Amino acid sequence: MDLRIAGAILAGGQSRRMDGIDKALLPFGEKRVIDHVFERLSRQITPVVLNSNNEPVLFMELPIPVVPDDIDGFAGPLAGILAAMEWANGQALPFTHIATVATDTPFFPDDLVDTLRRSVADERGCICVAASGGRLHPVFGIWPVSLRSDLRRWLSNENHRRVMAWLERHPHKIAEFPIRTEQSGVPLDPFFNINTPEDINEARRRWNAIS
Repeated sequence: MDLRIAGAILAGGQSRRMDGIDKALLPFGEKRVIDHVFERLSRQITPVVLNSNNEPVLFMELPIPVVPDDIDGFAGPLAGILAAMEWANGQALPFTHIATVATDTPFFPDDLVDTLRRSVADERGCICVAASGGRLHPVFGIWPVSLRSDLRRWLSNENHRRVMAWLERHPHKIAEFPIRTEQSGVPLDPFFNINTPEDINEARRRWNAIS
């Protein structure tokens, strides 16, 4: 089955544990977190769209469109997935799927998109999300664009915000990714994410160790 996949970076979070600072814009190496995430994803799939409720001018250095949530209030990652689905469906040659990553996870696997793609290659309506070390990472997934109307109906209920609750209503698979080991011998979960000031410091240390 021929899948037409677009990449999507989800950056619509509220960054509560970072005192409201947009994690995507934090300095990371010689760039910002979002720049590293974009480069990592664009090596795997193009085009890429960014979902953010921040001012688009903050991302003008990136050669990608920026789409905000169109669900009232803060509806979480599902609202970003829906925004990316609507963008993908609105292109001149619509995409069949979107592959999503989180903006605060700069070490995600280099083979993420290919692994997710293979998992759903023969099942057009199936979702596949990532896991590592026995933990699910449902923001990292591949999603059929054909589910956008169902997702919009789901989000119309303010009590429906959990990604897994919606995911479990549909055929889905889980792709397990291995925990890597740094040169120092310290294990590194490729889905290590930045939520706190301590996390960004740890991410910078790990980045310097592998750069």
